[in-house]
Amino acid sequence: MQIRTRLTVQFSLLVSGILLITFLAIYFFSYYNVTEDFYDRLRSKAKSQAELLLKVPQVNTEVLKALDETNRDLIYDENTFIFDEKNRLIYSNPTIPQSKSLHVSNYWLDEIRKAGQIRYTDGDFKVVGLYYNYPFGRAVVMLGAKDLYGQANLSNLSTLLTVLFFIVTFIVTIVGWIFSKRALRPISKVMNSVEGILPQKLDMRLEVPNQKDEIGRLTTTFNKLLDRIETAFKMQKIFVANVSHELKNPLTKIRSQLEVSMLKERDPQEYRVTIASVLEDIDELAQLSNTLLDLAKVSEHQRELLTEIVRVDELLLDCRLNLAQANPFYNIVLNFDELPEDDTWLEVTGNSTLLKTAFLNLMDNACKFSDNHSVNINLQPSSKRLTVSFSDQGKGIPKDDQGLVFQPFYRSDNTANIKGYGIGLSLVDRIVKLHNGTISIHPNQPKGTTFRVSFSHL
Repeated sequence: MQIRTRLTVQFSLLVSGILLITFLAIYFFSYYNVTEDFYDRLRSKAKSQAELLLKVPQVNTEVLKALDETNRDLIYDENTFIFDEKNRLIYSNPTIPQSKSLHVSNYWLDEIRKAGQIRYTDGDFKVVGLYYNYPFGRAVVMLGAKDLYGQANLSNLSTLLTVLFFIVTFIVTIVGWIFSKRALRPISKVMNSVEGILPQKLDMRLEVPNQKDEIGRLTTTFNKLLDRIETAFKMQKIFVANVSHELKNPLTKIRSQLEVSMLKERDPQEYRVTIASVLEDIDELAQLSNTLLDLAKVSEHQRELLTEIVRVDELLLDCRLNLAQANPFYNIVLNFDELPEDDTWLEVTGNSTLLKTAFLNLMDNACKFSDNHSVNINLQPSSKRLTVSFSDQGKGIPKDDQGLVFQPFYRSDNTANIKGYGIGLSLVDRIVKLHNGTISIHPNQPKGTTFRVSFSHL
């Protein structure tokens, strides 16, 4: 079911329900008032007839009948009965045939004497019974009649309310259908605009009619989503272009070396040199592939990997040992002067393998870009935060490039002569964010750069 149809049905049902309850209440109170009014009239007339007949000596049954015939008071098919204490009939004025007159029984006479005053229905008759005191004793007065006038009014009222109910429901349905179309018109416009946005037109944005209503906020959300999608597509294009470029260089070198080797016969030593060079290029390809795999595997949403309690000081010592074995000319200086008494200040909940990868990349970059191939590592623990700083003595990172170095394959101009792919810092950034940490860049004086990694103790 479409939203427009659903809104129309719900709106119609709501209004119809309110109308139905209102009309039922109107009919109920009208019925109650008509019934009470008719019983009050019967009670008043029964009392007045009893007073005229039993208290006024000049009024006899013939005179009372003559008075009844001249004063109908809109009471139809009136039946009046007056009985003495021995259930003897004193007066009656049935105005309809005996077969259709009010039925009188000793049961009701006894009930009237017990209660003093009752009312009940007998078929179409509404009956009032009074136990009346007069100077010479007590009598039972029963007056029954048909409320034809009240029933006719109630019938007309029910017909009117029924007709009004269906007319108003029909009008509400039509109006609800029209207004739901107007209310959903902005959504239809948004849908048509979204359908026109193709991968080749990701720069298109939706028009925001009113930022304060729900449609405006929905449109704004769509535009923000399109911004993220456009950024992701651009990053993907840049990533693919950079990967293609980085893979192309070693493959081209391998191909050219092999083609040169096949141009003529060479001695075994030249073949060995060519093979060694090709193997070096293959190692570069393997290293690039592994780095790309690591970059693809690390996501900010992989919280299930963070299951270990890692001692950062021990992990830094392990990283220094591994990097020193691979590069003996690197000078890695660890400053642990501020070690706390509480060992928990040195612990981070995370993944030791990923953190080791991040620290190794930061150490290797600092040594690689420093003129003296050295890095100073400072550990600053506290009860709320653990900070690790990696300082080098290189050329430094230009201020304009500091916001770009964490993008995959980005390399600034002053690092063009140093071997690398521009993936390491991007991998470090993802690993740190996965561990709810932050990484920042700070220039050193007079030269060099410090990468500061901070982890919060939750």
